[in-house]
Amino acid sequence: MTDKITCPFCDHSIDVDLVDMAGMWRQRETLAARFGSAWNLANEYVDAFRVKPGARMALKKRLRHLEELVKLWDTGIFEYDGRRYRLGKDAIKAGMQKVCDAEKYGFKDHNYLKVVLRDAAERVSAEGLTAREEAAREAGFRKAAQHVETLEEERVSKEEHVRRIREIKGSIGRPNA
Repeated sequence: MTDKITCPFCDHSIDVDLVDMAGMWRQRETLAARFGSAWNLANEYVDAFRVKPGARMALKKRLRHLEELVKLWDTGIFEYDGRRYRLGKDAIKAGMQKVCDAEKYGFKDHNYLKVVLRDAAERVSAEGLTAREEAAREAGFRKAAQHVETLEEERVSKEEHVRRIREIKGSIGRPNA
């Protein structure tokens, strides 16, 4: 027996499952918009999670896989085998296309896609930086450290500083020689 909601004004009953289903379809439309022109490819990719070609797949399961995929799409960062990788949307589209072309079915997770993407991706650190970006950041840190060392070398003792100030004070108001 399914739950029904009755309108207090017109006594019309509606199945609660239909209300949930309408919400899930709206959520699917929102995800489709986030993929933009790659929506058809993303939808085809999610079909690989069917048990076999043409088999039915629950809308909830389809949404779960689409939500996981949209995270990859938006950030371009994924983890595989304990390492983080980053790549652009064109590479993600190419990877999804490769998976779709393989016509494999029954996936349990996105690991097959991650293996395909790993070859095109740049390895990133826990902070999301590529090796090249980390090297540039380290070079910036070294340059700043050298600047600080230079400033420290130029420092004078307290006595020398006081002597220079007195010399400057003494020369104020005197005509230049």
